[in-house]
Amino acid sequence: MSTLLITINDSSNTFEVANNTKVYIFDNVKEYKEELCDIIEKNKLTYEEIKMLVESWGGNIDLVNLSTLIKKYKKDELKGLPF
Repeated sequence: MSTLLITINDSSNTFEVANNTKVYIFDNVKEYKEELCDIIEKNKLTYEEIKMLVESWGGNIDLVNLSTLIKKYKKDELKGLPF
């Protein structure tokens, strides 16, 4: 099965066909949102460096490929598991 992923950004109405889109998942670092967005947008640090920084703030981070999340969702949906 081949899944087509299209992401939509509501703020700028940007449509993108997502091939290798990655999703950063942060916990307990909401107050650092602007700094984290700047770091990621400008590719200032590696994932490992971001992880160390986030953990130093008392937070957690995961990096997941969007296609992996979709596959898991589809698999769970077939099993009748809730989303």
